Parts: sequence; C-alpha cells; structure tokens
Amino acid sequence: MNSNLKIILGEFEKYKGQFVITDMNVVERLIGIGEDEWDYYYITWDGRRTHWNTCVGAFIPLKGFIKDKDYERLVRIAKLNHFDSAEMYRINTPEIKEYIKKVREEVENLSRKNGRYLAPICWEIN
Repeated sequence: MNSNLKIILGEFEKYKGQFVITDMNVVERLIGIGEDEWDYYYITWDGRRTHWNTCVGAFIPLKGFIKDKDYERLVRIAKLNHFDSAEMYRINTPEIKEYIKKVREEVENLSRKNGRYLAPICWEIN
C-alpha cells in the first residue's frame, strides 16, 4: 500500500461517519473511501445519494471544531431527513427496515463505473 493511501485511510478512520465540509463547500457525512483508475476519493453522503470527492482536495472536519450543540443539530437533522435513518420514517416497521436495507445496499453495490471501495461504508452517524 502506498503512503498516500495510508494517509487517506487513516483520515477516514479518524473522521468516518462525521459531518465534513467538502471542497464543493457542502456539508455531508463522510462514509467511505474509493478509487478508480485515476484517483482516490472521499465518499460523502447527502442523505439521498453519494458524492465522490477527489482526495487531491480535502475536507474540513466539523466535530470538535464547531460548538457541540451546533454539531448535534446536524446529527438531529440527518436522523430526521436522511434516507438511511429509521428516525426519518417515524415508525419502525419491517417494511421501513427493508427499505433502509435496500437504500444501503444500492450504495454498497457501487454504481460508479470502474470504481471500487477501499474501506467498508460507514452508516453510523458520529
């Protein structure tokens, strides 16, 4: 494993599941690391779909850098609005559990052409 990839995977382990600001100035959850034939990517989740952000750029972590109450607000909003969260649906039925499983499986089955994940997807909100 090359040294850049070790650094990238180390950053992922440190910040996985947390909200970050991407190079596109968007707040999203860091859920994975991927690669294709050209680059490594920080994979983020906006609650509806994934975004592959090149590791040539960076992300800005938020947890521990903004007020705890402000970070907890991001967590609360995500739990109420992200498709992968049971709290969004306000009920916990077998149908909802199956739907959440389907959403997660679609992401984990990788729809990006020629790409692959380098770490398991982190669905926990940290």
